[in-house]
Amino acid sequence: MENKIVRYPIGIQSFEKLRELSYLYVDKTDLIYNLVSSSNCVFLSRPRRFGKSLLLSTIQAYFEGKKELFKGLAIESLEKEWAPHAVLTLSLAKYNPSIENSLEEIVANQFQIWELQYDVKIKSQNLASRFENIIRAAYRSSGRPVVILVDEYDNPLIETMHDPARSEEHRQLLKSIYVNIKDLDQYIRFTMLTGISRLSKKTIFSGLNNLVDISLNKDYSAICGITEKELLENFQQGIERLAKESDTDREGAIAMLKANYDGYHFSKKSPDIYNPFSLLWAMHEREIGSYWFQSGTPEFLIRQIQKGNNFLPEMFNESVEETLLSTNDISETTPIALLYQTGYLTIKGYEAPDFFHLGIPNLEVRQGLFKNLARYYLNENPIAISKRVREVRKLLEEKKIDEAMERLKSFMAGIPYEFANKTTELHYENNLFIIFVLIGVDARPEWHTSQGRIDLLLSMNNYIYIIELKRDGTPGEALAQIREKDYARQFAGDPRPIINLGVIFSTDTRNITAWQTAE
Repeated sequence: MENKIVRYPIGIQSFEKLRELSYLYVDKTDLIYNLVSSSNCVFLSRPRRFGKSLLLSTIQAYFEGKKELFKGLAIESLEKEWAPHAVLTLSLAKYNPSIENSLEEIVANQFQIWELQYDVKIKSQNLASRFENIIRAAYRSSGRPVVILVDEYDNPLIETMHDPARSEEHRQLLKSIYVNIKDLDQYIRFTMLTGISRLSKKTIFSGLNNLVDISLNKDYSAICGITEKELLENFQQGIERLAKESDTDREGAIAMLKANYDGYHFSKKSPDIYNPFSLLWAMHEREIGSYWFQSGTPEFLIRQIQKGNNFLPEMFNESVEETLLSTNDISETTPIALLYQTGYLTIKGYEAPDFFHLGIPNLEVRQGLFKNLARYYLNENPIAISKRVREVRKLLEEKKIDEAMERLKSFMAGIPYEFANKTTELHYENNLFIIFVLIGVDARPEWHTSQGRIDLLLSMNNYIYIIELKRDGTPGEALAQIREKDYARQFAGDPRPIINLGVIFSTDTRNITAWQTAE
């Protein structure tokens, strides 16, 4: 029997469309059943394009009693009644900050659809009052409690972070609408809100004391995204086709997928989670690519990173308290919390009682993020940056270290620094760090070992470079630290030669002044 080509749901967020057209669906319905059976009002934070909209669409189809769509899925044997409920789904993903009153129009248009559907007489143009009347009417239409689903609840707030007055207007409007969820609890069976930033309980959802944040709940770590087990069970055909196109075997294809798209964790004991957007595109295209980054540039995030004026190597390998990951006000959220919430950092470890170790999830995120940082920090044309980086990389691959460092030194000297807010040594050190990360085929900042942290590990095709960066001082001191910490021990089984490289950054010249190698 000829194998049927698997259809990957690229860009499809409708569960009904996905099932009716026989696209691949990774079964999450056992988790959905447990969630709706044990909860009344929940919130879930996940990075963009991580499957939140499809999750809500699946919940909508379940509560609408569309049993035929769930044939063969786990929930088919778990649910016995399939009683249809009225479902009110509001998506704020379409919000456009360049359009005046965009939020009001989105909400009003959706309310008008519901008012026509449930025969609601409009007695007031006040959006909060209209939502109350819609909930009551939807309840009467079926005689069962209503389900409320809100997708990308925080999009209007994120898009107006730079405009506090406008953001506050949006906050107050949404707060006036959401208060109905508390006041009309007797008419509501289940409520779920999703977004990127963690829950703003003190502002938008004040009064919703029954709202449960499941973003770090171990039971729902895998409710969005793809686990290793799900990858092997559902993507065999895609893995084989990727292996063929990449001139490798099945294990090689899996290793590429893991290195580029795996590594997310959403609780203390979370399984490894693959980015579903990039994974599906890689399967569809039969090629590894930076699909997640190509789908959008996080400019607001880069602005917050620069505004924070942090040392980048420390920022991308940080240990923080759990409370930092659930900052209540997006306008006061730290760059590190934003990096986690938006998916550029993820949980790498946990230390009792409440400390999380954060790090960059995978190669796609690392390369994409630092390419975006380079555009803002180095203030140079991306094409020119790429050309310079390739030159230095080639020299390091050929072990022409002196030539590579001279080229790198010239690169640093040529970066324009005429901007008043870019005059600190920290800015120059961050520039150097960004360049080093872009140079590496697999560049890992602050690489953890049993003895300490390597400033920068460059895992290249022909060599492994262990780099210690020092402010002032001598290259000998940098190399001594590499030897004392025995950083090379963990790579003893690797056939590639290991090169220890001590690099000195001068606060006087704001550039590289010396370097020394040892093998």
